[in-house]
Amino acid sequence: MTKKVRVRFAPSPTGYLHVGGARTALFNWLFARQQGGTYILRMEDTDEARNTDEARRTIFQGLHWLGLDPDEGPEQGGPCAPYSQSERQAIYARCIEELKAKGGVYPCFCTKERLSQLRAEQERTRQTFRYDRHCRSLTAAEIERRIAGGEAPTWRLKVPPGETVLVDLVRGRIVVGHDDVEDIILVRADGTPIYNLAVVIDDHTMGVTHVLRGEDHLTNCFKQIILFKAFGWDVPEYGHLPLILAPAGEGKLSKRKHKEAALDHYIDIGYHVEALINWLALIGWSYDDKTEIMTRAELTERFTIARVGSGGARLNLDKLLHMSGEYIRKTPLETVLAETTPRLVKAGYVSNPPTAEEAVKIRALVRAEHERLKAYGEIVGMAKWAFERDLVIEPEAQKNLRKHPGSSDMLRAYADTLTDPLPSISELEAQGRAFAAARGIGFGQFVHPVRAALTGRTQGPPLFDCLTILGPAEATRRLRHGATLASAPSA
Repeated sequence: MTKKVRVRFAPSPTGYLHVGGARTALFNWLFARQQGGTYILRMEDTDEARNTDEARRTIFQGLHWLGLDPDEGPEQGGPCAPYSQSERQAIYARCIEELKAKGGVYPCFCTKERLSQLRAEQERTRQTFRYDRHCRSLTAAEIERRIAGGEAPTWRLKVPPGETVLVDLVRGRIVVGHDDVEDIILVRADGTPIYNLAVVIDDHTMGVTHVLRGEDHLTNCFKQIILFKAFGWDVPEYGHLPLILAPAGEGKLSKRKHKEAALDHYIDIGYHVEALINWLALIGWSYDDKTEIMTRAELTERFTIARVGSGGARLNLDKLLHMSGEYIRKTPLETVLAETTPRLVKAGYVSNPPTAEEAVKIRALVRAEHERLKAYGEIVGMAKWAFERDLVIEPEAQKNLRKHPGSSDMLRAYADTLTDPLPSISELEAQGRAFAAARGIGFGQFVHPVRAALTGRTQGPPLFDCLTILGPAEATRRLRHGATLASAPSA
C-alpha cells in the first residue's frame, strides 16, 4: 500500500447503534490498527428530521464501551474537522461549484408532478423507475433563462457512457454498464447535497483510502465511483461486508423487528465486552476453520479482508454466551464485582451504595457464582434467593424438603450447630459431613433438604458457600423455617 491507510465509520444518529454498525466499526478499527493507519468517525447527520442528540450520544458511548474510540472524530477533532456532515456545508458548496464547472452534473427543472407522472407510467409498463434524462439536453441559454426567471433546479449526476468496474475487496470484480445507472439528484433545489455527493466529498477531503461498509451500500458504490472520476479524484478501495442475518432464520437483522439488532441489548445483558468483540469479528470473518477464542491483540494481528465472506452471516447467540462465560471465568474477581454490583443495586437487592454488610454479602455471592456466570446480567437471577426475605421454594425443592421423614428434625438440629461467626467454607463442609455421619444418613440426604431450605432451589452455588452468603442468623432462620415446612402436610 503506497498511501497510509485511512478508514472511516460513518453512522447516522437517527437511533441506537446497530450491532451491524458495531461490526463495521470493528472491522475498520482492526484494519487501521493492523496497517498502522487512522480510524475516523464521521457523523452523517444531514437528516434533521430524524437526527437526535440522544442517538449521537448512544453512538459515542457504544463505541467507547467497545473500546473502538476513533483517532479522529467529532469528540476527538483532527486535521479534517469538522467530522459531522451538518457542519460541512461550506465544504460542500465549494465542491458543488467545482463539480458544476467540470460538467459532472446538470440542472433539472422537472416538477414533482412530472416525476410522479413518469413514475406512474413506468409502473404501468412494469419498468423500474428511472429518470428519463428529460433535462439533460437543455441548452446553456435555456438553463440561464429559466434560472433568471426564478426557477431553482435540482442538479443531477451526468452519468457518462461506458461502464464502471469495481474490484471489491470482499466480492471481487463487478462490472455495471452505465445504461443501468440513473442520473440521480445530487443537489437539492436549496443547494444542499444529497447523501451520495456528501459521502464522496467527505471521503476525498478526509483522505479516506479504504471504505469498508455493509453490502446494502453496494448499489450506491457505482454512482459514487462515477462521481469521484467526475471530480478527477482518486477512488478509494471498497469492501462491502456481508449482511448480518437474524438468529432465528428471519432474514436480515432488523432494527424494527429484532431486539438483538441494538448494541444496548448486549450491554444490558452484560456480555463480557472482549467476548463481544471476539464474537463480532467472527460474524462474516474467520481466521481459520477452528480458532474461535482470540484476544483483541490476536484479532488485530490476524485480521485480513481477504477472509471476510461474501454471504450473509447469521447471529449465533449461543456462541456469544459460551464465549462470554469463557472470558468472565478468566476475569479477576474485583472486575466481576465492579460489573455485577450496579446490577444488584438496580434490581433493588442492595442499597446505593451498598452498606459494608451488603458489600461482604455481594463479594461472597459473586465469588461463589463466578464460575457459572456467562453474562454479568445473570447475577440478578442467580442472586434472588440470597436477598429474598420471604423465600419462594420451588416445587422440586419442596419435594427435597419432604423426601425423607427425618428431614424436619435434621434441619432443626443442623441449625443449632451453626456459630456466629461461621467458620471457613472448608470447615463448614467438614462439619456438615461429620453431622450427616453422626446421624447415620448419607451426605446427599443432608445436602438436598439443606439446600432447599437455604435457597429454595435444587441447584446453585456450592452448599457451604450459600451459608457464608446468608450469614449465620439468616441461615439459621431459613433452616428452621424449612424444618417447619418439611413437617407440614403436603398441599
